[in-house]
Amino acid sequence: MTWFDKIPEIPRRWRAWLAGAVLLVLIILLYPFQSTIVPGWRVRILDESGVQVSGINVTQHWQHYLIESEGHEEARKTDANGVVDFPARTIRAGLLTRMVDAVMNLISQGNSAKFGPYGSLVVWGSRDFETAVATYEPGTPPQPEVIVHRQ
Repeated sequence: MTWFDKIPEIPRRWRAWLAGAVLLVLIILLYPFQSTIVPGWRVRILDESGVQVSGINVTQHWQHYLIESEGHEEARKTDANGVVDFPARTIRAGLLTRMVDAVMNLISQGNSAKFGPYGSLVVWGSRDFETAVATYEPGTPPQPEVIVHRQ
């Protein structure tokens, strides 16, 4: 007699409930929920006197440290009004993936591990202006203006 033979047989009506519960837990653990890393970001680039700066490079960087091991970036130029728009940056991952990635993140990076979303803008590429940076703080609206200083 093995240990398996000692387990009492599960009544037929309970098997269906148990199978349904296991299926539900698997669906919850594996369903790829969407998370917003950075919401849509419309930013106006101004010089220190309040004049819009057109045609300057703006690069957006974003990464969800819990889920992604590498970041992303996209560069655009401001329009005639000194405005540039970036779409919302989102990612999908299941709870199981997030849990495994959190453990792997802790193992590989230790106390310096980061877990949340990160987003920033870098304004650059003009001989007339210094480089400027704006950082997105999760839970707050993105910064609507960035001031660049003349060199």
